Amino acid sequence: MRRKRTLFTLVTFTWWQVGLLKLSLLSLGAVVGATWPGVFAGWREVLLVLRVGPACYVTSVWVTQR
Repeated sequence: MRRKRTLFTLVTFTWWQVGLLKLSLLSLGAVVGATWPGVFAGWREVLLVLRVGPACYVTSVWVTQR
């Protein structure tokens, strides 16, 4: 019987694979920021909350697990 892979299966990446992922996300952010600044201008506060909230949570988890 075949096991079905789902979106939530655990995957392990090497440090350079994570670096490539971060580089691609950074370049995507630069392209979106340079191309569509007017589209996201009205959503700045919401996007800031969506950025700061999870960042604070991840930071707190990181600090408590050390």
